[in-house]
Amino acid sequence: MTLIARNLLALGLLLTSTSALAIEQWADGRAVLHSCVYASSYEAEVRMSYRNYTLPWGTSVYLIHGWGGQSNGVAIDWDNTQTVAAPASAPWTWTTTVRATISTRSGTKWYTHFDYVWKVVLPDGSEFYEKGNGSTLGYYSANLQDITDRPCTSDSNFIGPPFALTITSIEKW
Repeated sequence: MTLIARNLLALGLLLTSTSALAIEQWADGRAVLHSCVYASSYEAEVRMSYRNYTLPWGTSVYLIHGWGGQSNGVAIDWDNTQTVAAPASAPWTWTTTVRATISTRSGTKWYTHFDYVWKVVLPDGSEFYEKGNGSTLGYYSANLQDITDRPCTSDSNFIGPPFALTITSIEKW
């Protein structure tokens, strides 16, 4: 290998590893059972955070999300899709929290994962979607089954600590 080829390879590896380190995200969540005497519904609260050190000041970030799991025994993805703004929570970091009922006593749906992509709008108006892979319809999925403690409460408050959620990049063509 020539000296020039070796230097180009080293530069390429540096740029690849640096850009991979520039983007990170994390999710945590908690769930409660409403009505301790008569189980009526589970509600989840998911807090999503996105950090990208390469983005310029003035960038806006949105979370496009849906819920996935089972409906009448059939797998579902992206149910109840919504877009929410993720306000800046720290330098180069955007965070938002969403809540939803993930199952009801008499319902046919049971949500087990939180499906999402990040929509990034740059100050010049251009936008891109952060989805973790190069597939056409790819997205991220956070595992709600990582929430191992689901206490009951008789009001709409969430009690107990949030649990870190495992994030998987889903390739879909």
